[in-house]
Amino acid sequence: MLNLSDKINGTCEFVTTPFFEDIITRTLQYLQAGIPVHFVGPTGVGKTSLAIFIANQLKRKVTIIRGHHELSNKDLLGHFSGVRKKEIIDNYIHTVFKKEQEIKPVWVQGQLIEAVKNGHVVIYDEFSRSRPETNNIFLSLLEEKVLPLYGNGKDSFIKCHPDFAIIFTSNPDEYAGTFHTQDALLDRLITIHLDSCDRETEIEILKQKTGLNQHQAEEIVRLVTNLRSYGNGFCPSLRASLMIAYVVKKSNIEINPENSSFQALCMDVLIRPMTQILPNQPPVKIRELILKEILRREEKK
Repeated sequence: MLNLSDKINGTCEFVTTPFFEDIITRTLQYLQAGIPVHFVGPTGVGKTSLAIFIANQLKRKVTIIRGHHELSNKDLLGHFSGVRKKEIIDNYIHTVFKKEQEIKPVWVQGQLIEAVKNGHVVIYDEFSRSRPETNNIFLSLLEEKVLPLYGNGKDSFIKCHPDFAIIFTSNPDEYAGTFHTQDALLDRLITIHLDSCDRETEIEILKQKTGLNQHQAEEIVRLVTNLRSYGNGFCPSLRASLMIAYVVKKSNIEINPENSSFQALCMDVLIRPMTQILPNQPPVKIRELILKEILRREEKK
């Protein structure tokens, strides 16, 4: 079952529009040629949604790895975790008591092993949030097509399945919580920069994902687009538009600049991202700015 978070993050049905078609075509060409792809862009532009959609076009199993600062080689390759205890008690002859005990360490296989062995499509989401030393294992995987193994005492490496493919996603280096990615790794990838989708695409996404009509979707996109002009053009993100659209649809809220319920919804969704791009403005000024943009269409009449 898909919940609201799945919908907002785009992990459900992907909306294909002309804006994305060229990126999808190029990415599939690169992956089918055996070259990994890296989507980089600000939060909320649809990197993960696009990666999942493209991975599914390849008709193979998909493995998703989420990057974070605690991710380690143990998570990716495997590690010993606890022990398995086996005990046999033989008391078949009541005068003879025999007991055998066997204790073996338990090996937990890492996320990458099955994917590399069986040719999955891996999506390494937000990989720049993982430490560079963790990502070093991808150097030999992408260059020599082998995955080095550490710690299990059996094989030193496994060969990469010819169908194996990988898509990386990341935020720009200046984002909080990210590490600078090694040039040696980036040199092995084709990096595609993703910007915010155009107005027509965003309207179509809202219509298809939430069921709003053209006019309703246009009004939400108009508001959010105007607010983006106060910052870098990326924030508030598409997620903000989707949040407003889902609540409007579910709660049957009229999209009317004078409607207090619509105003309150927009305030609740948009105050945080607007504070991010205007950190020196007090909350009361942020509220006034949002309300001004809600009413702007009304002012022009």
